[in-house]
Amino acid sequence: MTAQNLRKFVEFTSMSAAHLFADYCQTQGLTVQVQPQGHTTSLLAPAEQLEHIEPLLAEFLREPTHPRYQAAAWQQSHSVALPTGSRRFSLSALWQTPLTAALLLLTLAVYLWQQIDFNGANAALQLHQPAQVWRWITPILLHFSLTHLVFNLCWWVLLGQKIEQYSSSVNLLQLAVSSAVISNGLELALNGPNFGGLSGVVYALFGYCWLQDKLNNTEQYPVTNGLAAFMVLWLALGFMDVLWINMANWAHLGGLLCGLGWAWLSRRTRTNL
Repeated sequence: MTAQNLRKFVEFTSMSAAHLFADYCQTQGLTVQVQPQGHTTSLLAPAEQLEHIEPLLAEFLREPTHPRYQAAAWQQSHSVALPTGSRRFSLSALWQTPLTAALLLLTLAVYLWQQIDFNGANAALQLHQPAQVWRWITPILLHFSLTHLVFNLCWWVLLGQKIEQYSSSVNLLQLAVSSAVISNGLELALNGPNFGGLSGVVYALFGYCWLQDKLNNTEQYPVTNGLAAFMVLWLALGFMDVLWINMANWAHLGGLLCGLGWAWLSRRTRTNL
């Protein structure tokens, strides 16, 4: 059957999920072809079979981790791992996500620089001179304690790696740069230039991952409702000034709103019947 006889009926951001559903359809006697398209994967089928495929797709989107789909993959003589938020961090996978790895290494290098010349590093990277364009981004590389550094980098690696895997490096880059500029600019305007840290970007990743899963009815990212509620509570406590640490609260808020905004703008229609 040629591609001219087939119609695209769904587009996935995950190739493994597309293969999983295609295999299941094959075991039901339906003709479904997988067609990679850049950072997405389309599924195609004969027009006359779409009325049979549509209810199966609705079931798959509601419960993609059901054993029936993995069983179908085995029946087609291969196993497909469906991406979920429970996938563990993999160091080898980190090197397959170059932007995540690059910012990790750059932040560690800047922290080492701070240990050698704290004042010099801060003077070079803080947003003291807004006319120097790079300073709207470089404060995210500064961290003022080991705890601050480790907390931010752990979340950057976990969430950044997922976004880069399931979407693209370009998507992660635009999310990181825009949230850095917005969070740093908001903090500068309301609190002055003496701040630093990756937290604004981390909050952007949290917001993006949580809302992406909600809008697309998926569980790709490890941001549960409970974790999202905790992050919002932490943000609120920072504004209430009841915590034992000083936080760039406006940067956190700016990053969160930026991440939610990108998730809303990049939402996609799952089906196109």
